[in-house]
Amino acid sequence: MNQDYINLKIMYSNIKAFGSQLAIFILLAFMTILSLRQIGNSSLGYPDADRILMDGVFILDFLRDFPITRVYDYTINYFGQYPALSIGYRPPFFPFIEALFNGIFGINMWSSRLALLSFYMIGIIAWFKLISRIYDWQTAFAATLLLITTPFIARWAWYTMAELPVLSMGLWSGYLFYRYTETNKPGYLYWAALIFSLACWTKQTAVFLVLWFGIYSLIQGNLLNYLKRREVWISAAMILILLIPLGAITLWLGKQNLAQSVGESEGHYHLARWSWDNLTLHLIKLKKYHLTLPLLILSIAGAVFALIKKDRKILYPLSLLIGTYLFFTYLVGKNERYPIFWIPVFCLFATLPLYYLKDKVIGYRLMSIAILGLAAFQTYTVYKIQPGYATGYDAAAQFVLDNQQVPTVFIDAYNNGYLTYFMRALDADKSTYVLRADKLLTSSSISSKQWLEVHVQTTDGIKRLLDDYGVDLIIVESRDLSGIEIHQKFRDYLKNGPFQLLKSIEIESSRPLLQNQQLLIYRYLDRKQPTENYIKLRLPVVGKTINVPIKNKHNENTETGTVE
Repeated sequence: MNQDYINLKIMYSNIKAFGSQLAIFILLAFMTILSLRQIGNSSLGYPDADRILMDGVFILDFLRDFPITRVYDYTINYFGQYPALSIGYRPPFFPFIEALFNGIFGINMWSSRLALLSFYMIGIIAWFKLISRIYDWQTAFAATLLLITTPFIARWAWYTMAELPVLSMGLWSGYLFYRYTETNKPGYLYWAALIFSLACWTKQTAVFLVLWFGIYSLIQGNLLNYLKRREVWISAAMILILLIPLGAITLWLGKQNLAQSVGESEGHYHLARWSWDNLTLHLIKLKKYHLTLPLLILSIAGAVFALIKKDRKILYPLSLLIGTYLFFTYLVGKNERYPIFWIPVFCLFATLPLYYLKDKVIGYRLMSIAILGLAAFQTYTVYKIQPGYATGYDAAAQFVLDNQQVPTVFIDAYNNGYLTYFMRALDADKSTYVLRADKLLTSSSISSKQWLEVHVQTTDGIKRLLDDYGVDLIIVESRDLSGIEIHQKFRDYLKNGPFQLLKSIEIESSRPLLQNQQLLIYRYLDRKQPTENYIKLRLPVVGKTINVPIKNKHNENTETGTVE
């Protein structure tokens, strides 16, 4: 009798394990299909994604060249040649993984998206395993299915943005910390500390995860007990050691980051922190951006159900929700991307009735149908969304590489990051210098008018700049989007001055700013031999000015760059 009971228990355990593994496989397969939409389309794009693409290429070039004795100079000189990096402003962990994929599959956008997918998979597995431990694998399957089909989540797999990587690292860290609270095994806490640190090296906002863990420990009444444990202080020391370099870099090169977080800069403190508008802003964004209406309604119903049931299992994910709200309500930056961390919690709330009704056959079936129906509706909604795209930038870069007489191109474009990326991605020799009008004619931070400095005032000044650098080819978007006078003067000068229009490329785009635009490629007919040995780049986003020596024909640095 005892043996029969043991055999039944083993069989049940095996069936449960198989069901869980099959569920993960189905979720990952479905997530991959949604994530790799238009994987071969090099025109897909989003503001900032171009910088992260370029960061990955930079790290790959760095690893190949391995200038270990001149790291700083190499970085400065590289930025001078390809001024579309965000290293320093953004942490490098995701670009590092991106670089590995670029190294294996080539420098292209689809290999960078595969790097992002690898993060996403880890996050989905971590979330599934976490909810499986708190509830069961069926609830985990339902909650994860709703998560991967939520349009706001699905769309970030189409661009090389840090949202899904940092969310995934946060969920992985959260799973490991929860295992520590379950088992009290120090190993889980050490791993949680390591993954938490890597999450911060993915995006600085991951530091808020400390709130998640702290709030849960406080609610559970274990906070003071944890603070007495040796492994907690060892983990804290690990985190401190791993994050001190990131903190130093952020303080050194993070003028914009600091302005977006603590609001040290005038003009960034848009909402008083204790104002009603600020306190409710992310709740409004939750409805407007983060959740579909059926998911929002179902998540509210599930939260009420949990309250009625007095379900203490919900405390850990609820702590994540509270921590997200508190931290991102405090931050000055209010982009809807930032509090992405709480979306999994609402997906869980929506599936809780499935767990509570598991002994009610009819109710369970109806709830299962409702969740599958919602997942189908969200999938349909995902495919109704047109990914952001802008054509022509890769073609313009290739045209320049095929027709340049000297390896110096001057660009004036709102979408300058993608132009710069393609100039490097399509040039295996790394031969061309990209000069940006919004660094040399003017400079600003994030938007064209923020911390604006105008460096050239007249047409004569433009001519002098082109002569100093020996510019040959020039690429401009036909319409100036900056609204700054000198950029329009530049376009007028191209039409009426000593320039030949070589090619016009029509831009097709889903982004309103890039619609009704052409990429115009001009040759400067009065090109002079370059007299300037340095490129002077003002970088308000990090609060620095750098002077970059121009390479000689052998592609070696002749001098060292400087920073002011």
